[in-house]
Amino acid sequence: MVKFLAKEVSVLKRALTVGLVVLFAALSAAIDIVDDLGRLVTINEPPERVVVASPAITKYLEVLDLSSRIVGVTDWDPFALSNEVEKIGNLVPLNLEKIVSLSPDLVMISGGFQEAEVEKLENIGVNTYVMNPNSFEDIYRNLVVVGNIFGVPERGKTSADDFREEVLAIAKDSHKLSQDEKPRVIYIMIAGEVSDIWTCGTGSFVNQAIAFAGGANVAAPYSGNNGWFPVSPEFVLNSQPEIILVPYYYEGGQEEAVNMIVSYKPFEELPAVKNDRVYPLYDGLTAYANPNFVNLVKTLKEFFF
Repeated sequence: MVKFLAKEVSVLKRALTVGLVVLFAALSAAIDIVDDLGRLVTINEPPERVVVASPAITKYLEVLDLSSRIVGVTDWDPFALSNEVEKIGNLVPLNLEKIVSLSPDLVMISGGFQEAEVEKLENIGVNTYVMNPNSFEDIYRNLVVVGNIFGVPERGKTSADDFREEVLAIAKDSHKLSQDEKPRVIYIMIAGEVSDIWTCGTGSFVNQAIAFAGGANVAAPYSGNNGWFPVSPEFVLNSQPEIILVPYYYEGGQEEAVNMIVSYKPFEELPAVKNDRVYPLYDGLTAYANPNFVNLVKTLKEFFF
């Protein structure tokens, strides 16, 4: 009888040990991450179903080969053009009913004007992670973070390192240039009339891209919200840029974008206009700080040299 009880105790001990190991493994899968709003977000297990509520974030999942986990995107996300995926509507206000119907494990959302949506998602029990990258460094960090969130930390770190090395290889080459060899550049985003101009300075990832590509941004000494601020035509005239970058928003819109600058009479004597160095730049490269930053730097390098 004693032997039998001893054997049973031994079996129970082994079962308990196995159970504890399984429990520990399950618990260790959960991670706590601080998002870009400073919120502590608990990820109990790698999300299998994710709604990406901001086009700024989608590219991170694509680069990390996680596209198959995306079950919903906004109506304005280019991802929806080439993939069968549910559309959830506008960025603001979010269609909460549609999001809940997709049963997401996680909703990924941007900061800024979308911040008010976070509380709404929390109130209906939807786990939400906020990403608000604004720089080359943020892009690198978020590749690592997204890899951890989705249970592919090595893939995230490798992708982040590859991204950094590719950009810095270009920047290293540009660093060899003297200040006189760097073209004077300005990015002109027209909000309506040519007199209503926005540009980028310190704090903007586009300003970083210009520098990495070997240009000298004439607006670099200035800053604004996320590095963007309004300027007057007089600012442009006083800066005498040798290169003007102007965004276009749809295929075929390049000529129209350039013509808005070159046909504006006050600009006709600018070096950039006189030397046909007004370049159209696809807005998709400058709208979001994501891994497309590499392509932005490469494109600018081709324009500059």
